[in-house]
Amino acid sequence: MIRTTLKGFRLSATLIAAIAVATVVLPIASSTATATWTLAPAPPPTGGWTSVVFLHGEWIALSSSGQLAVSKNASTWNEQSVPLGSWRSAAYGAGRFVALSSANAVPDEMVSQNGVAWSTQAGPPGTPQQAGHPSLMGEWTGITYGHGLFAAVSSVGTVVTSTNGITWVRRFWRPQDDFTSITYGDGRFIAVDAGEGDVMMSMDGTHWSLIRHPLTGAIPAPAGGLHFSAVTYGNGNFVAFGSSSGSGYVATSVYGYVWALNQYSPAQAISGAAYGCGTFVAAGQTAASTAPIITSSTGAAWTSSNVATPAAAAWTSIAYGAGRYVAVDAAGDIALSRSDANCRATTPSPPQQVSGNIHNGEVWTYMHPPSSSGAAPVLGYRVAITDGVTTRYCGAKVYFEPNCIIKGLKNHQMYWVSTQAFNRFGYSAPTDPEFVIPVAAWSLDATAPAVVAPAPAHVQITGVIANGEGIYPTTVVSIHFGSLLVACRPNPFGECALNVANPPVGTQPMYATYSGYGRSYRSPTYEVRVAPV
Repeated sequence: MIRTTLKGFRLSATLIAAIAVATVVLPIASSTATATWTLAPAPPPTGGWTSVVFLHGEWIALSSSGQLAVSKNASTWNEQSVPLGSWRSAAYGAGRFVALSSANAVPDEMVSQNGVAWSTQAGPPGTPQQAGHPSLMGEWTGITYGHGLFAAVSSVGTVVTSTNGITWVRRFWRPQDDFTSITYGDGRFIAVDAGEGDVMMSMDGTHWSLIRHPLTGAIPAPAGGLHFSAVTYGNGNFVAFGSSSGSGYVATSVYGYVWALNQYSPAQAISGAAYGCGTFVAAGQTAASTAPIITSSTGAAWTSSNVATPAAAAWTSIAYGAGRYVAVDAAGDIALSRSDANCRATTPSPPQQVSGNIHNGEVWTYMHPPSSSGAAPVLGYRVAITDGVTTRYCGAKVYFEPNCIIKGLKNHQMYWVSTQAFNRFGYSAPTDPEFVIPVAAWSLDATAPAVVAPAPAHVQITGVIANGEGIYPTTVVSIHFGSLLVACRPNPFGECALNVANPPVGTQPMYATYSGYGRSYRSPTYEVRVAPV
């Protein structure tokens, strides 16, 4: 990711003083969805609903027992005759509705021109044939449409795309992954995995990248990592939820490369999520008899509201359209809620290109304005920095590169920085966290505490100057650790934090080198003591 920075430049003393004492008026609150949910009469016979979507002006509810219901207003539903199948997900594009099955059985796809009359198709290609293992044809868990393509994922690690919903191309297959959900936003496809907690991303639907261990920030992941069950997109922010082992955890990301963890209570395993009218809405199941529906304006802090259903059931899906949120459950209930907010009263998208300078016990953070100011001009910015225990804030005024200083930090302590823009309607989602390490003097330095082998050595590289083009990060830094050579790409604050695995025992000389501005840089040699067990 390319980011600009002012590192290496100097501001006048007058401007520094003006920025340091700047005060910013913060908004009081932001809009959220209504807490009032009502039940719609289910179409006879009652279906065990697996999914609900709002596509091309139609509400469509799908079931795993071959039932389908449609509605124009989400209140009055009509059952439609469809081919028998375990229909799990649907999307609209290229002039047709496409629904896929979650069962390893034929048929596994059906299509419609109007959402009412449906016919079956051959379906996407299954998993590749392996010796001693049959090809799996179905088990599709999610489908979306964007960039002129349908993209679908399966529980057996397959990603497929299609321009028309009829002819499909397999783009990726990894049997270790259990893809549970896919969404499209900000020019990229994002799919999440319950098998190993991976994230799949593509900018064009043709080339896909598997992102391993995507979590970052001050909140630690649950034991065994966070396995994902659902993902959605809204207002410059991707939001993904933990599966049963990660109940109560939610991860957010602006770009999809790294994800910041947040927690909410009461914890539940989220099955479906949606965004509309400035609000994320999600639901699933808990250990209690009834799971609440939870809402958030940013994806970080959540509130809950209960829905009175005739019997306890697990919510399976949520969608938004035409000013309404609709949720369905496995017992056949359909709940709906209107937004109590003005849908045009939107908050900004997150700020862009966060970077900054490091000083003795302080961090000077810069950012660029958001791509969208929302429904009102941006009034200012809030910068948060945390070590996981204490969080400090500073406010930045609207400026060419909004910036502010946070002081009182501990040198060589790792902190996490995120920023938000706000207008009179509320705050944006926070930017993806960037780590920062304050140092007493800003110069190229490589340090690491003593370690007992075979534990890894925790190395910090600080004081990396931006390259001659003024963009970050491009320069690769080499770390010479005894006889070992490892590399890192510095963050937008000109720092690296990495682990050197299996360090050799003894006193190991360590230094860092890189090239930039047409010259070579080398840090002083630092000795790291690696003791035997």
